[in-house]
Amino acid sequence: MKEITAKEFEKEVLQGGKVALDFYSTECPPCEALAPKFDNMNEIYGKDITLLKIFRQGNKELATQLDVNSSPTVLFFDNGKQVGEKLSGGIKKSDLARNLDALLPKDKVAVIKSKIKKNNQ
Repeated sequence: MKEITAKEFEKEVLQGGKVALDFYSTECPPCEALAPKFDNMNEIYGKDITLLKIFRQGNKELATQLDVNSSPTVLFFDNGKQVGEKLSGGIKKSDLARNLDALLPKDKVAVIKSKIKKNNQ
């Protein structure tokens, strides 16, 4: 999973199509709990949505601009516009999936869900 800095934000997020951006911190148990879920979502949705990470303390100005005050916080973007929920704290996999699904057409979501179901059998 790619990690970006504030300098790369415009190129990677604002001009990047469909993006989920995880603001994380070190020594943060909720961030550590989110990491494998976010990696799993990248495996499932990564062909259609770019999932990125950014270190919140190292990019404070951008975090403040985007009203990110805690870690982890996941923001969703579609063609440069922030959309969906701002997820923070103890983020559930189902909340991530719901917001990622909202970025995609229904037929694409159906294909993804059928692959998940097949893999779980």
